[in-house]
Amino acid sequence: MPLDALAFGNDAIADVLDEIADLIELKGENVFRAVTYRAAARAIRDLREPLPKLVQEKRLKEIPKVGPSVSEAIEQIIATGRSKRHDELQAAVPPGLLTLLRVPGVGPATARTIYEHLRITTVEELEEAAKDHRLQQLPKIQAKTEENILRSIAALKQRTGRSLLHEARAAATAMADYLRAETGVAEIAIAGSLRRYKETIGDVDIVIAGDDAGPIFDVFARAPSVERVLARGDTKCSVIIDRGLQIDLRVVPSRSFGAALLYFTGSKEHNVRLRGLALRRKLLLNEYGLYRIGAEERGQEIASATEEEVYAALEMDWIPPELREDRGEIDAAKAHALPTLVELAQVRGDLHTHTNWTDGRDALADMARRSCAKGYGYLAVTDHSPGLGMTNGLSPERIAARLAEAARLNAELAPFRVIVGTEVDIRANGALDYPDELLAKFDIVSASVHSSFAQTREQMTARVVGAMRHPLVTALSHPTGRLLEKREPHAVDLDAVIDAAVETGTWIEVNGGPERLDLPDTWIRKAIDRGATLVANSDAHAIEELEWMDLAIGTARRGWAAEENLANVRGLDAMLASRKKR
Repeated sequence: MPLDALAFGNDAIADVLDEIADLIELKGENVFRAVTYRAAARAIRDLREPLPKLVQEKRLKEIPKVGPSVSEAIEQIIATGRSKRHDELQAAVPPGLLTLLRVPGVGPATARTIYEHLRITTVEELEEAAKDHRLQQLPKIQAKTEENILRSIAALKQRTGRSLLHEARAAATAMADYLRAETGVAEIAIAGSLRRYKETIGDVDIVIAGDDAGPIFDVFARAPSVERVLARGDTKCSVIIDRGLQIDLRVVPSRSFGAALLYFTGSKEHNVRLRGLALRRKLLLNEYGLYRIGAEERGQEIASATEEEVYAALEMDWIPPELREDRGEIDAAKAHALPTLVELAQVRGDLHTHTNWTDGRDALADMARRSCAKGYGYLAVTDHSPGLGMTNGLSPERIAARLAEAARLNAELAPFRVIVGTEVDIRANGALDYPDELLAKFDIVSASVHSSFAQTREQMTARVVGAMRHPLVTALSHPTGRLLEKREPHAVDLDAVIDAAVETGTWIEVNGGPERLDLPDTWIRKAIDRGATLVANSDAHAIEELEWMDLAIGTARRGWAAEENLANVRGLDAMLASRKKR
């Protein structure tokens, strides 16, 4: 990692500390030192203040796990762009070993073992050794480990390098706000896959209405986040901003703003279908408008100022951007049969959140008050069960204490209601992580898979469906277990999961966590078509992450979800009454 290029944000510095921890283990030093650096990195990512400010105010000791050695590393990075400890470790560890850690399932100890015996330093060499079954001949590496490494390498090759939706949206929103403030433009919109709420984003598209592109491009090119200008023409300018994201800015005449927004929103497949419809009517549709192309009327503009005008001229209803994937939305719009998609404003509560009782950052009281301020009627706190050791899951005694805290908050915040729930692990053998007498204490029981991801399709399906059939389980959370750009979905028969949801009344979650967005949109539509009930949740671990509900609703909309398809657009009593019978 080129430290001189770091912008010294909290996340970037935490990444360096994590890398120091990896290098400590790769070198074979005391593992507890590595644990300290990783704990400090986690604490730094949770900070709400910039690290340079804490350094300036000599407050680093306030951060958990930041002792003298970690403080020294942080101060050196901020002052010089480098860490002496990091440099020394890099010099002592064979080049390439850090590369092996990119493979999920290969930790520092395993990477060191592989290097010491086989001198492997690349993913390609690792894959070849695994295929030749040479890894399982090494100490503490079993055939199953070798199989998992091969599976992880295959998944690694599938990664696209695209940005997560929330990261791209934050960058695009900041750029649009900057352009609006610096240019005074009235019409500016984010377009492309970002507007369609696609789960990962390649490039960001922004459309501006303006008569003179030159001055707008000048402002764009000197934006604080811009690292370099890729290209600049008469109507389009492309830049690379921090973290390597490309933003394309297009300037169009005001009269063409709607047509341009439609065109640059896409998708490509949707646009091809629209242009085909236009041609059959002897019309031309492009980014400037909809025109007649008959011999006597060539070039006559029909519609261009708004998207609604363009769709209406093609004799169809306006299509929400989330549906523009050529999955039947055009035929539905022509037949005036599009669903009325669920809106974020219709959400009455969040039913999957975490607090500092387990692995969350904020107190239950803070999460509840923020939810109340958002206009919610209820919030379910679903902290973890003990099986997932790293999350400090709740014991029976701590469950009782949390019930008492929720009762106090409910008296204070009424009629707002804190619902005490749990995210209970589905163990590898299909058993739930709490006995029934404890599960019965919760109003919401959300069952999840957090381990043993490599089970066969048959094993995983039986495990998940078995949990859904438990009478005390309310919902199945993040059904595929995927982490976008990090972990492939586990092997589970989603058709069987949907059937079980319909049969048992178990809700299927649409998780708004930016790395999850799970259930995926195509399966959301299948679940809706077959009569399953969904629940859109943020999976927030901090008060600001409650805003991830927007990502959950955007994903649900991509799956054609209407208000009636979601449990948590209902008021408290109706929502609780709609749970499966216990």
